Amino acid sequence: MKENDKLLYKTLKSLLNERLSDAEVQTLKEEGYEIKNPTRKTAVMIALYKKAASGDLSAIKELRSIVSEKNEETRTGGKAVMIIDDIGN
Repeated sequence: MKENDKLLYKTLKSLLNERLSDAEVQTLKEEGYEIKNPTRKTAVMIALYKKAASGDLSAIKELRSIVSEKNEETRTGGKAVMIIDDIGN
């Protein structure tokens, strides 16, 4: 990874891990979301979910991608698995 990419990654990760303000948490509670650890990452995921629920196809695809990545990590212990079908007919 390039140095600039590493810096961007670290900065974005740090921003997403920041806690939400009390006002933001209250707004989410009023919308019906009960959140144990309210971070900016949580707010981004909720916003993405709302877009997907409204029918935004790109948001739906992104959520499916995130969910399948998470499920893949759980099933494989966080390691990528490549299946190669090299058996001939």
